[in-house]
Amino acid sequence: MRSYALLPSIISLIVIVGGLIFGLGYVTTFSDYLLSSLPGWLSFLEWVLVPLLYVMGLLVGAWSFGLLATVIGSPFLGELSGKVEGLAPQSSNWWQQLGVSLARELRKLRYHLPRLLILILLTFVPILNAVAPLLWLGFGAWMMAAQFCDYSSENNQRSFEDTLTCLGQHRGAALGFGACVTVAMSIPIVNILVPPAAAAGGTLLIQSLRGQ
Repeated sequence: MRSYALLPSIISLIVIVGGLIFGLGYVTTFSDYLLSSLPGWLSFLEWVLVPLLYVMGLLVGAWSFGLLATVIGSPFLGELSGKVEGLAPQSSNWWQQLGVSLARELRKLRYHLPRLLILILLTFVPILNAVAPLLWLGFGAWMMAAQFCDYSSENNQRSFEDTLTCLGQHRGAALGFGACVTVAMSIPIVNILVPPAAAAGGTLLIQSLRGQ
């Protein structure tokens, strides 16, 4: 499987490292602005706020850019999923596979983005925002499960809706798998290897759920 996992890992390395270097520059700018806004008697908070901002920026950035790397590397993750299933290579050329895979990713985004916007709004609602961390973890887990289990569906000409239906019938297994991927995706360096590992794991999971 190594040859199929190599290219997605390289894509992850480039996207995540480049994204974090770019994003941490904004964290530095924001922390400088925040510290300059603090009154003098709260200056002692600098020792807490600055490390906290960098840690949060690193974790959120690692997860976000890891997801972006997954979308970009989707054609190659699909090939890895097919290899796990033992499917014959696709007969269409690389450009056709790329177009089909990216169209599939856009379909997933149309499903996830409205729910993401609703969750962002709920985060700012008093009382409800107390449970926002749990809602975010649940949403991230569901999104990761749908993302990585769908490669098998795509290879077998099943719709994205079919993936959602299957996962909905086995919600506990889906959320357990997705939560593990979500946590691993937020760990810098480790998340470089997460997309190919999760694509293989998602393929095996949905095969078992379908009784294949």
